[in-house]
Amino acid sequence: MAAAQPSISEDQHRCTVCLDVLKKPVTIPCGHSYCMNCINGYWDQLAIAGRCICPQCRMEFVPRPKLYRNTTLHGLLENIRTAASNITQSQSYAGPHDVPCDVCTERKQKAKKTCMTCMASYCEYHLQPHQDTEALKTHKLEKPTRHLKAKLCPKHQEVLKMYCRTDGTCICLMCAITEHRSHDMVTLDMERVEKQKVEMKKRTEEKERKLETLKNSVMRIQNSADKEINENDKAFTSILQSITRLWSEVMALIIDHKQKKVRKAEEIIKPLEKEIVELKRRDAELAQLSQTDDHVHFIKTFPSLCVPLQDGVSPNATINEDFLPNTLKKDLSDLQRHLEEISSWEFVKTSVTGELGSQCHNVTGFLHSFSFLFLFSFHSDSCPLTLDHNTAHRWLQLSERNRKVTNNRTVLQFPDHPDRFEFLPQVLCREALSGTRFYWEVEWSGDWAVVGVAYKGVGRKELNSECRLGFNDKSWSLSCSNSKYSAWHNNTNIEISAPCFHRIGVYLDWPAGSLLFYGISNTMTLLHRFNTSFTEPLYPGFGLGFDSSVTFCSLNPSDQ
Repeated sequence: MAAAQPSISEDQHRCTVCLDVLKKPVTIPCGHSYCMNCINGYWDQLAIAGRCICPQCRMEFVPRPKLYRNTTLHGLLENIRTAASNITQSQSYAGPHDVPCDVCTERKQKAKKTCMTCMASYCEYHLQPHQDTEALKTHKLEKPTRHLKAKLCPKHQEVLKMYCRTDGTCICLMCAITEHRSHDMVTLDMERVEKQKVEMKKRTEEKERKLETLKNSVMRIQNSADKEINENDKAFTSILQSITRLWSEVMALIIDHKQKKVRKAEEIIKPLEKEIVELKRRDAELAQLSQTDDHVHFIKTFPSLCVPLQDGVSPNATINEDFLPNTLKKDLSDLQRHLEEISSWEFVKTSVTGELGSQCHNVTGFLHSFSFLFLFSFHSDSCPLTLDHNTAHRWLQLSERNRKVTNNRTVLQFPDHPDRFEFLPQVLCREALSGTRFYWEVEWSGDWAVVGVAYKGVGRKELNSECRLGFNDKSWSLSCSNSKYSAWHNNTNIEISAPCFHRIGVYLDWPAGSLLFYGISNTMTLLHRFNTSFTEPLYPGFGLGFDSSVTFCSLNPSDQ
């Protein structure tokens, strides 16, 4: 048995710079092959640094090596192209599901056109007379069809050219002047146009009915939302009023208790002060009496100085310093604990949908959603973001007042800057985010895009993980494509299974160390959440594939 031949295709010989099949292939000393123009252009970009590096293995060459076309590889690619051409030619033969040429005598080719005048199908070669001969140019050519008999009148064997509206059937010219003579007849083209108009009118009316239904649904949604807003506004207003009233009553209770305790203390202080004055007077008299030599006078006078004040009863100096009852203290403590729990809720955990009521199984769920909307609206107004052209790779073009970036694969003449990404098509924003919460949304298009944040110290000049968003410990990112998502940090990724979203929302809670990515459509879907401890301000950033773009979405009408 003959050994199986290995399958070789042009896809195995592609240039890693232009990603196309090798043209004028050259092989550099490390063994890797590139298009001659691509490797020369790549080295010309590095000429300022005086380095010649292999884009794949990063081997350096000094001095710059001379390049010669790899004739062996060039011949191999030519053979592959020739084989592909032969395969293409063989594919032009008619298969079981193709319309064969009626003129080919041996192996029949695929028909390119069917002539409704000749009532025959022709391949590209046998169709040539209809394209070159004046007499045949007037023939009516259509797409290849194998149902030619269905286009002939079964009675007269003539081509069907008319439509009888009276009988609702296709007829030939002989039928038109005989049995259908007095009927309502039109040409097939006219009938087709009329039917298309009727069909389009029917479809338009159906779409208009659907549009009207959707508008009514939108109106009902708006009315329901307005009703919910009013009801919840009343509820929160009532809560705030109750808390304010409770605060006022507790403060009044404390102040009243303070005044009573102060008055009671003052009532005790005044008699004590009088007693102290009296005791000091007696003490002075006793000191003076002790100086006398008259024993009889001392014995008679001394008892009057030792008589207890107020019949020996001292005022009560004990004062209760507890301003509030223990039960009220416990209730206030419980209320404070509940409020602290509410303030620490992760508002962004709840997915906001049009059917808000079905999600709010309890008060907590509703408060999550309500606070989520309020928080995002507030921070989108206070945090407009713009792209920093000093960081943009030379393939990236900024537009729309630096709120849109596009990768056109065209090298732009940006001046050198220490913050510019040298080898990776990435860009950062001007604004440094820290100390509070932020939210922004972007829309991406093309093959793929990366949405993330990074510290200012992320690498800029190398072609490795130190520069790529999410591939180091200085950045976090979400990689988006039409087929999948993946979350990256410190060169570790997590694959995410979710529908394709071209609008991405980013929520950053810098103090709490939370970074969340959402897919935005009619609903908000949490794609991934990073939990960490941020130590520096963060800069939003993006990476773009070829012919891809990223645009900031305006959440505040005044920004539009």
